[in-house]
Amino acid sequence: MDVLDRVAGPARELLARVDTLLVGNGAPPGHPIWPLLRQVRALPGDAVAAFVVVRPEPLAAAGAAIRPQLDGYAEAVDVLSGRLDWSGPAAQAYDAARRTLATRLTGGGGGTDPDSLAGRLAATAGYAEAVADWAALSRAGLAAVLAEALGSAEAVAVRTAVDAEPGWSAFPQFGPSGPGAVGAAATIAAAVLTTILEITERGEELLDRWRPRLAPAGGYQPVDVASPGAGSDGTIRLRY
Repeated sequence: MDVLDRVAGPARELLARVDTLLVGNGAPPGHPIWPLLRQVRALPGDAVAAFVVVRPEPLAAAGAAIRPQLDGYAEAVDVLSGRLDWSGPAAQAYDAARRTLATRLTGGGGGTDPDSLAGRLAATAGYAEAVADWAALSRAGLAAVLAEALGSAEAVAVRTAVDAEPGWSAFPQFGPSGPGAVGAAATIAAAVLTTILEITERGEELLDRWRPRLAPAGGYQPVDVASPGAGSDGTIRLRY
């Protein structure tokens, strides 16, 4: 359980009241909430509920589970790099095939080519871990905004308005930024949706940075060991 989990319950109740006021009364003209509603396309209660379920732990665990599999690629390349104890055209064709496969697996050389299968697997692990970091930081930032909203004067105005006797007017008496219930609801909603929009934009930027490394690896063209270029006599000579 993190900070967002602890404030999510009380915040859910407050945001339900905020949503009720916005749906029933709209928002003050010219308030910053209007462009935010158009961009996010969700009320603050729905937007927060959708993000609360995003947790970093499964993503971090997925990245950690992938990395040990990279050892299997390295081990396969070690096997493919072993000394041949036979020669001849068939041995040459096999040697070409195994070198092609080794390049496909890790890219050859001393490191891991980002375009190889191992490189793409490492990128998948790195992306899962990066998204986990984004989720953790985003949850902390959203929790801070919700905690501030819960302790604000605007929260008192919203609760008082929604819980009042029927017939109470929710429209503000002191302008869009004043202490009226509608203005208070819009102010809370604007703070929450601004944070949600920033979280979403950072997530999109993260995907854009990682997208080239997550693209499928190039096509694999195996060497045809039975082709005429592999030798026509099929001779195999063993080495002693």
